[in-house]
Amino acid sequence: MEHNDRSLLRLHVEATWGVQFSSQCLDEIDLTLEGTQPTWALCVADLAEGRIHIWRPNVTSSGRVDLRQRANGILATKEVAISSPEVHSGVALCVRDSRPDDAPAIRHVAQLLSEEDRPLIEEFEPGESGYYLQPAKRPLIGVIIEGRLVSVAHSSRHTHEACELGIHTLPASRRKGCALAATQLWMCEVAREGLVPIYSADAANIASLHLAKSAGYHAFARLLTLER
Repeated sequence: MEHNDRSLLRLHVEATWGVQFSSQCLDEIDLTLEGTQPTWALCVADLAEGRIHIWRPNVTSSGRVDLRQRANGILATKEVAISSPEVHSGVALCVRDSRPDDAPAIRHVAQLLSEEDRPLIEEFEPGESGYYLQPAKRPLIGVIIEGRLVSVAHSSRHTHEACELGIHTLPASRRKGCALAATQLWMCEVAREGLVPIYSADAANIASLHLAKSAGYHAFARLLTLER
């Protein structure tokens, strides 16, 4: 299934915050009352085709006016990265041509991890092997160098339509291609499952955004969330 920026935005928001849209095609979108609610009251998404406002359903009409004015004022400053207790800016990215047959070219660097690799995972991040080995975190990808796990890519968020990447690399192994190889194999495995691989990062996280670009991701939305 081909996705446009609006449908990708829905996949990202639903995966990241565990919420559901009550509508998908409007510039003003309310979340449903069912399930969990995000901490933010308003999420503003700038897409190539325009700006979309996503509202937590319990925000009053007067509250919406105030939040919209505040968001417009922030966005008018053209600041790329904003982070405070109440305001956060991020970037959502996708790769439109991830192909399962890309995997063989990178399997000599990265590989799928399983229960048999629990000791390596535990050494990599003590106390977290149970987290990484949950079925919901698959595909779980690792880069092993000289018998030591140095980089792990996993599905930090997983829905029946999409997966969002979680990537962690030991400091000594950064900027050596390990994270890139793990990310690329993760993308291929997600695509093999028929799901959409999505990447998101803080707008100020230059290293993460550079990794995304190197892996073939392209930004489809710039996001601003306001807590209240």
